[in-house]
Amino acid sequence: MSIKKITISGLRGYSEETTINFAVPDKQNYGSGLNILVGPNNSGKSTLIEAVHMLSVNRDIVPQTVRNELTDGKIFIEAVDEGKNVIALNTTDNGGAYVERKWNGYKINNGENKLNTFVLNNKRNFSSTFSNNYQQSRDSYNGNTGNDEYRKDNYFNQNFGGRLLEIFNNKRSVFDECLGKVLYPVPEWTIDSINGGEMFLEFSFNGIKHSSQGAGDGYINIFNIIDALYDAEENNVILIDEPETSLHPDIQKKLLEVLIEYSKDKQIIVSTHSPYFINWNVISDKAKLFRFKKEDNQIKVFEMKDTTKSKIKAILEDDVNPHTFSLNTNEIFFLKDNVILCEGQEDVVCYKKILENKNEKVNASFFGWGAGGVTKIPSILNILSDLGYSKVFTIIDNDMRDKLEELKSSYTNYEFYAIAADDVRTKKYDEIEKLEKIIEEKQIDKVKYKEIIDIIEEQKVSKKGLVKSRKTCEINEEYEEDVNNLILKMKEYFESNAVSPEEITSDSNIDNEEIIAQKILDSYIKENNPINLIREEYSYLEFKGYGGGIISFKKVKENIYYAIIEESSKLSDKHEITIDFHYIINIQEKKVVKVSKNVVTNTLPRRKL
Repeated sequence: MSIKKITISGLRGYSEETTINFAVPDKQNYGSGLNILVGPNNSGKSTLIEAVHMLSVNRDIVPQTVRNELTDGKIFIEAVDEGKNVIALNTTDNGGAYVERKWNGYKINNGENKLNTFVLNNKRNFSSTFSNNYQQSRDSYNGNTGNDEYRKDNYFNQNFGGRLLEIFNNKRSVFDECLGKVLYPVPEWTIDSINGGEMFLEFSFNGIKHSSQGAGDGYINIFNIIDALYDAEENNVILIDEPETSLHPDIQKKLLEVLIEYSKDKQIIVSTHSPYFINWNVISDKAKLFRFKKEDNQIKVFEMKDTTKSKIKAILEDDVNPHTFSLNTNEIFFLKDNVILCEGQEDVVCYKKILENKNEKVNASFFGWGAGGVTKIPSILNILSDLGYSKVFTIIDNDMRDKLEELKSSYTNYEFYAIAADDVRTKKYDEIEKLEKIIEEKQIDKVKYKEIIDIIEEQKVSKKGLVKSRKTCEINEEYEEDVNNLILKMKEYFESNAVSPEEITSDSNIDNEEIIAQKILDSYIKENNPINLIREEYSYLEFKGYGGGIISFKKVKENIYYAIIEESSKLSDKHEITIDFHYIINIQEKKVVKVSKNVVTNTLPRRKL
C-alpha cells in the first residue's frame, strides 16, 4: 500500500510535528505516484526518508544524536497507508533511547516490513566479492540499508551480491529490459568467480573486462536503482536518496523518465539536489514536489497548491516563451531563500551585467530566465509563495507600472520595483524597417497598405531603455540614479533581517535572548569552524560542497544555551563527512565552548580525525 501521509516529530531537525501528504499512484497516469523532495543541504529531505526507513525495520534503539532536544529527546513517527492502516514509532514511556513500533495500535515484535518499502540511501557501494549461496529476494533485501541505522558510519552494503545472484540466475531478461531504458545499449555484464569460489560482478567494455570496482560508481549506482525498480509490485514504496550520484546529466534525464513511467502504479519518493530530476509537466499534473527548508530551528515542508499547478500548465503551453521553466528555473529549488524575479530573459541578462559592471553583489538568485512576461508574474509568485520562499524581489518596466499596486496588495510579503524606463534596453527596429520595404514592393490594396503601415509606425515609437545595449549594458545617463536606487533597495531588502555580531552588545535592542545566543554561536562558527580542520587535512581531495545547520538549540539555565550543529563537507564524488558538534553558549560572557562531537557519516580515506 502507498503511504498517504507521514507525520514526524523529534527526529533530527523536526522539532515540531510536521505532516507530509504524498502523491499516490492512480494506475492510469505516468508520474501519478512520483514525489520529488528538493531544498538546500541539511533541510530535512534525507531525514524524511530516514523516518520511513525507521518505520520499516526492526530497531528498538534510537541514539541521542538522532533525537531533537526541543522535544525532550522524544521521537514520534506515524504513517497512514491507502487502506487507512496506521504504523507508528514512538519513544517508550520510560524515555531515553528505546522506541517501539505499532501497527494499528498493536506492537510489532518482529522485523516485518508492513509498508513494503525498498529504501536506497545515498551510499550505494557494495562488497566486491560475495558468496555463491547467498541469493536474496526483494522481500528479504528491501533496499541497501537493511536493519542498520540509515546514516551509519562508513556504511558498506554486504548484501547486494545476493541481489545480483537473484537477478543473474532468475530474472536477467527483466532486469536488462529495465536497465536498457537508462543505459543503451545494455552493458555486457556477468557474474564470475575467483579462487575459493568467491563471486564478483564483471563488466566488459570493448572486449576489456573490469570488475565492479573498475566500472565506476555510476554503473554501481544505476544497478542499485534498477534493482529497486525492475521487480517492484504495485504495493511497493520505493525511496531513493540522491539518485543523481555519479551520473552524467543525460543518464539522469533518462532515469527520471523511467521513474515517471514506474510511478504510474508504484509510489516513488526521491530526494535530490539535481535540477535534472524536475519535470514540470508531471509536477503540474499528478506528481508532487515538496520543498524543504530550515526556519527557526524547525524543518518546514511546502508544496504547490492545485490552483498554482493549473497556472503552470498554462505557461507550459506558451510556445512563445518555452524557456520559462527551463533548467535554469529548476536550479532555484536547490537554493535558499532570496529570489529576484524579472519580466523576461533580457532583463535577467542585463541586470546581472549591471551588477557585474558596478561590482555590486546582492544576496539573491535570479529566477531562471524570467517570468516570460509581466502577465505571468503572479503565477511565478504563487509558485514561490507556495514553496515557502520568504523573500522575492520583483522588477517590472515603467510601462507596466500600473500593475504595481495590484501586485503589492496580492503579495504583501514580497517587494516590487518599477524602473524609470519603459524597457530594460533601448530597442532597435531594423526588422520592422525591412518589413516596410517588403510591403512596399508587394501589390497590396492601398487602404490595407495604409492600415498596415500605421500599425507598424505605432510599434516604432522609440523606447529608450535602462541600458544602451544588451552587449555592454552601459546605463543611459538619465537612468543612472534609478539603477543605483534599485540596487540599494534590493540590498536593503535581502539584508534587512541580518544582524552582525558587532550589533550584539549588552545594550542591544534585540529583546529575544535566544536570537542573541544564536548570533554569538554564528560568529564563533565563522571564526572557528571545526569542519575546516577536516578539509585542511584532506586538502588533496577536490572540495565539492558544504552544508550545515542547527539541529537542536535549547536553553538549559539562565544565560546558558546548549546547541547541536550538524555540519557536512563533501570533498569529492566519493568522499564526504558529517559531524554533529555540541556547544554551550554563555550569553553573559559572549562565549562559546565546544563540548563534544559525534561523527554521523564518514567515507573519507582512513585517517585519524
